[in-house]
Amino acid sequence: MNNASSPFHVVGKGVPRVDSIEKVTGQASYLEDLLRPRLLHGAILRSRIPHGRILNIDTSRATRVPGVRSILTAKDFPKTFVGFQMSQANKPPLAGSKVRYIGDEIAAVAAESGEAAREACTLIDVDFDPLPAFFSVDDALAEGAVLIHEDKPDNLSGVVHKDFGNVEDGFDASHLVVENTFQTTSVVHCCMETRGALAEFDSRGRLILWSTTQFPHVLQEIMSRVLMMPLGMIRIIKATIGGGFGSRQSMDSVDTVSVYLAKSTGRPVRLVKSRTEEFISDRTRYPMSITLKTGISREGKLIARYVNILTDNGAYNDQGLAVTTSAGSKLTGLYKVPNVRIDAKVVFTNKVWGGAFRGYGNPQITFAVESQMDDIADRLGMDRLELRLLNVNRVGDITVAGSKFHTCGFVDCLEQSASKAGWHKKIKKQGRPQGTKRYGIGMASVFHTGGGGISPHGGNFSSAFIKVQGDGTVDLLTGVPDVGQGSDTVLAQIAAEELGVRIEDMRVHAGDTGITPATLGVRGSRETFVAGNAVKLAARSARKKLLERAVTMLKTDVDALDCGDGFICVKMSPKYRISIAEVAGKPQFDGIASAFPMGVPIVGSACYTDPVSGFSDSATGYGNICPAWTYGAQVVEVEVDMETGRVKVLRVVAAHDVGKAINPKSVEGQIEGSVMQGIGMALTERLVWDDNGRVMNDQFAEYKLPLMPDTPEIISIIVEPGDPHGPFGAKGIGEAAIVPTAAAVANAIHDATGIRFSELPMTPEKVLREINLNGGNT
Repeated sequence: MNNASSPFHVVGKGVPRVDSIEKVTGQASYLEDLLRPRLLHGAILRSRIPHGRILNIDTSRATRVPGVRSILTAKDFPKTFVGFQMSQANKPPLAGSKVRYIGDEIAAVAAESGEAAREACTLIDVDFDPLPAFFSVDDALAEGAVLIHEDKPDNLSGVVHKDFGNVEDGFDASHLVVENTFQTTSVVHCCMETRGALAEFDSRGRLILWSTTQFPHVLQEIMSRVLMMPLGMIRIIKATIGGGFGSRQSMDSVDTVSVYLAKSTGRPVRLVKSRTEEFISDRTRYPMSITLKTGISREGKLIARYVNILTDNGAYNDQGLAVTTSAGSKLTGLYKVPNVRIDAKVVFTNKVWGGAFRGYGNPQITFAVESQMDDIADRLGMDRLELRLLNVNRVGDITVAGSKFHTCGFVDCLEQSASKAGWHKKIKKQGRPQGTKRYGIGMASVFHTGGGGISPHGGNFSSAFIKVQGDGTVDLLTGVPDVGQGSDTVLAQIAAEELGVRIEDMRVHAGDTGITPATLGVRGSRETFVAGNAVKLAARSARKKLLERAVTMLKTDVDALDCGDGFICVKMSPKYRISIAEVAGKPQFDGIASAFPMGVPIVGSACYTDPVSGFSDSATGYGNICPAWTYGAQVVEVEVDMETGRVKVLRVVAAHDVGKAINPKSVEGQIEGSVMQGIGMALTERLVWDDNGRVMNDQFAEYKLPLMPDTPEIISIIVEPGDPHGPFGAKGIGEAAIVPTAAAVANAIHDATGIRFSELPMTPEKVLREINLNGGNT
């Protein structure tokens, strides 16, 4: 059944997304589209000071607002917390004794209308005893600083220390030692819709929670602990999401508060953040101060690296330690380095708390590493591409930290991106023309997970169900929610390929704990690899049953049969075939009754548990923590206006190792979207606080996202070495392409101006200031 030109029917084809018509026609139901009988609307009162004790909360005026049905404060909640890893979580749903940043939740209201709920919030009187507030890591770490959390000495959330090899000996043996410090800042996810939840208890007391979550089954488990309810009494349904980027990975106060408002009123309650609330109270990318020291041989070989990271955790714990550890770990895998030491502190401040963000700490550390790689190349008089090629990892290598490369397209990514960009020709244009606008070209690389990794919520697994209907169409049930990344389409393609059906005959049901099997949700670029393997195994199980049933109908052996395009045929005589619909459910075939009237469906199920990754030593961190690693390289061309400091990105060539592209169009979309987010991180995006800790740019009008006119030409190069463990050889690409962009932009700006920037974002004001300090000359 396979055609001669390709071994695949569906995989490798750029098919449209399975939910595209639903979304472009407006039929998709987002959280604010959902209507429930007797629905109440929620609102939250937030702190107006950055740090202080709560002396008294008076709700008497608020209760008199017409339409108010419930007002809750911390006393109405058990001692519980919200976050990602509950063993570290320390943020209560509503602040009881103390607030720790402007925007901290204090009280919640449910009313007949959103207007009434918001009005009631303004009438709740709160008496504070203000405390000193710290908006920088240095201030929070200063001797004698007031503790933001009394049980966390020195305002430390935690520390990270990892040692691989012998760093001291490595530096002693180095010909050149380079040390630089780099700064990144808070960046907002800017999802299409804001975070929200709608909670309802049915007639049997079962909780149904519609949430803008990336991990329904994990949220169900956490809710079970928080509410002390059996797991089966909680159903989480993922509302339609137009992008999560990690922000919807953690449990939020809106989830818990909406449930307690619904419980107190006996009615459904919807609680949705405004855009301003999203800016001042939701997770951000963790800001980091990164001091990186590298030792190099005379020939350009990396010998030793030491990094010291200070992470601004914000006011509460979410994933600061995990993100910081992840960032440090990339030192051992991007290039061959035999000696690595990582030291880090994660520090509480009185700012909005950080959380997971696309790349999970990698964009921050890669900005430092790849900026320094260019600096090293210049000091050694080497071509920047050649320095990278000299230090690459290859197939079969094992890093000093134990990461194993079953496949590795790093060299191909470097060479193909450089070739397509015309690197060797254009690099000679450095510093020219000497006019008001200067051209520059820069490159940067990425090393990232392509298949998730061990989770605090249990291993690295996913499950899937397959049901072949009597008409030959197929229902795929997966716990992996599509949050805009296109996983429904990719998983449908994997199932269709394995079963031999058309993509248009697939239906995907995802993100509903009431009907779908368990999975860890959307995180760590794991959907294609882990969920894809589960889907492939489930489809294989159903396929086996189809073929076994077709044996009687086609009067041959199972091994002689093949599936494709909705038919089962005899391999050696393709004209002898029967439709999958007939096999699965037609009541009669040549007088032989099918199984359909007997009620025996064709079903398949599977749970894929990653057998590849896992720590061999949890104390040191040595081990292969990911089943599939991915590489990439980007070359960026910029134009710098020497009179205004404005940087225009002209072109980005992005080559990324994806193993095998299940859907090339989707891969290109992921690369293009990631590149644009990376450009925003590089040039414009940052939260700005005033001296009192208030976010000053809490709307899109003030928070500068790159827009369509800022979009450069983006050329995507898909590198496909194939992964032996991935479904049809595939690895994930959801995060990797954002990682090197900021560094490549910074290197291109240096190429154009001779000025190296070590702090993000590189705004026109910063660029112009440095140009003026350098006398306008490169």
